Amino acid sequence: MRGSAAVLLCVVLASCGAAQTPAGSGPSSSQPSSTSSEAPATTTPSIPPPLPPSSAPLPPTLPTPTRALDPDVKTVRGTISAGVEAGCTLLTAPGEQYLLLGADPAIAVAGAVVEVSGKPDPGAMTTCQQGTPFHVTSTRRG
Repeated sequence: MRGSAAVLLCVVLASCGAAQTPAGSGPSSSQPSSTSSEAPATTTPSIPPPLPPSSAPLPPTLPTPTRALDPDVKTVRGTISAGVEAGCTLLTAPGEQYLLLGADPAIAVAGAVVEVSGKPDPGAMTTCQQGTPFHVTSTRRG
């Protein structure tokens, strides 16, 4: 009984190995290679062809938000207040009042002293009618 189980195990294992051989990649176990009139197939590793050189331009790099690279970036420190119109946030700094566009609402609350970085945009159209519009790139408590 033990001998027949071992033989059965060998047959199962041998058939599993033969089942994984891709078709046409070599001689199968049912066809002996010595009687075949065809030359044995040679297997070569599958290496993808090299990519052709790309003529597409590289994607643009994103600007680094530092004052050294962009002279228009300004950092201002002041006190936050609510504007006359609803939803308008103002920053009062010495000698200037800015309308903050895009400031973090969790930090830019009325009465808080904050420091914002960004770009003033005096020509921007707003409904707030107060202060110089200022596009904020970063907000932090001052």
